[in-house]
Amino acid sequence: MRQDPTKRDTKEQLLVSKWLNEIGLEHSLEEELEPYWADIFIHDLNLVIELDGPNHLKKRDSIRDAYLVETYGVSIWRLKNKVIRTSYKEEFTKQVMKIVEEYSA
Repeated sequence: MRQDPTKRDTKEQLLVSKWLNEIGLEHSLEEELEPYWADIFIHDLNLVIELDGPNHLKKRDSIRDAYLVETYGVSIWRLKNKVIRTSYKEEFTKQVMKIVEEYSA
């Protein structure tokens, strides 16, 4: 369940979700990792993908990321929304598939 029932998935979340579906990776949008929420979580890779829009603050985000890494043992990717919107699909897919290969080895 999402933190704020009025929050909607962003265009960027839906786009990255589409890319993940295209390469066959199950994931969830707005995954709760108490006390925080991850934009996208790929369970099999233990990977959180955060899509940073204009409201993200580096200091606050670094504290949050450190907590999630320490508490949940996740890896975190932070991607700027602007980058997602400008033909990032190929690079993103390559990076994800590299992690899949590492987990499969």
